[in-house]
Amino acid sequence: MKELWYVVLLGLALGVFATFASMTPTGAFSVNLPPQWDNPSSEFAVGSSFSLNLAESFFDPDGDPLSFSVSPGEGVSAGVYGDVLVVMGEGQVTVTASDGHSVVSKVLTFYEK
Repeated sequence: MKELWYVVLLGLALGVFATFASMTPTGAFSVNLPPQWDNPSSEFAVGSSFSLNLAESFFDPDGDPLSFSVSPGEGVSAGVYGDVLVVMGEGQVTVTASDGHSVVSKVLTFYEK
């Protein structure tokens, strides 16, 4: 019975510690904000190819590092190389930004110049 009491006390102490670990110095709980699209446009004119720095087009309000991926639509060839999106062809691609906690997608349209 004594061992059970120690287990309960340890569980309670760990729960209290976990609660305080997720609080800010002001006593508020920290909440992760998702990445946001910060480019004035989601439509782009394409020549033979087009590149877009995604680190300049998305931002994370919490300052978390972002990772990117792309899903090209029909008729479009696209890839992400580091933070740079490279697109060839006309159509739509879905770009996804993740901060490790939240994922946000943005549909971009590419048309010929």
